[in-house]
Amino acid sequence: MKVAAALMFLVAVVGLGICQNEFSIEDFTRSPSEHVINRIEAPFVVRSIRGLTTSTGVREPFPGVLFELQGPVPNRAIRKAIADRNGRFTIKHVQPGTYHFKATADGWQSVIGTITVSDKADKRNEIRLDMRLGV
Repeated sequence: MKVAAALMFLVAVVGLGICQNEFSIEDFTRSPSEHVINRIEAPFVVRSIRGLTTSTGVREPFPGVLFELQGPVPNRAIRKAIADRNGRFTIKHVQPGTYHFKATADGWQSVIGTITVSDKADKRNEIRLDMRLGV
């Protein structure tokens, strides 16, 4: 009986840890035509939240993409930026920690993933998102 109770406790604790690392896209803005969401598995490791959005195929800067940042985990507050005419976006004054992000543009596939902001990251690292056409 004690072994069963201990095993149930372990499963509950491990399950809680898994849930804290996952995030819900429900907190983020949804494009009116959104049907496909691509997840980037490897986290970006950067010193600050700055990056570039491009369109797949032509690799041209993609202005107007909504970039949203949620965190640090477990905080669910969301900060937003819109990619400028050069496809660049920035969110200032982001403290070190782990964050979730979503990039969205109407008529394009959304992109989600994780970002680790660290003072030890290479200064040249930035977030690069390649947006795919299609919903």
